[in-house]
Amino acid sequence: PIQAVVAAGAPSASLPVNKSVVISEEDEARQAIDMLRGEDVAARVAAANRLEAIAAALGHQRTRDELLPFLTDGVDDEDEVLVAVASSLGKMVQHVGGPAHAQTLLAPVELLLTVDENTVRDVATESAKTIAKVLSPTVFQQKYATMVAELATNEWFTSRISAAGLIPDAFTRLTTQQQQEHLQHFNSLCRDDTPMVRRV
Repeated sequence: PIQAVVAAGAPSASLPVNKSVVISEEDEARQAIDMLRGEDVAARVAAANRLEAIAAALGHQRTRDELLPFLTDGVDDEDEVLVAVASSLGKMVQHVGGPAHAQTLLAPVELLLTVDENTVRDVATESAKTIAKVLSPTVFQQKYATMVAELATNEWFTSRISAAGLIPDAFTRLTTQQQQEHLQHFNSLCRDDTPMVRRV
């Protein structure tokens, strides 16, 4: 588990042989994760801004299997921390193994697209668009389009606000049937009971 990075001990055998580099990366990852779990908001923000370094130390597999679930479980945090996390997620495609594994970033991003603070949602929206650009057509249509549709029909108005910002950008990459469905979603959002949704 991710806690293994925090615990003292020898670096993972899966990391490079150069011990000086390994120790440096492991120490940085351990320190940043400790900060993410601490009570100091400023320290958590700083750690969230270092997620790329943490992911580099963990490697692709552990980033997908440990770091992303860790981040997904931690979305109940201060807005400043969540903004930093949302921003970092959009820069982590290479750290999860490239475009072939970029869809693993969608789970934490989707949760950030539902939070109350609009600044967090705005940054998460831009990260979602960045991730979407590298998804294969199949993954885009199966995973990303489904995520957007679920946001559009979610009972929480914050999710629907995010969907309204994502549908236009995604429209041209959807199948013909999905375009019709998403156009219906968008029309519904334009008539939403919540003024903030309609204004998007």
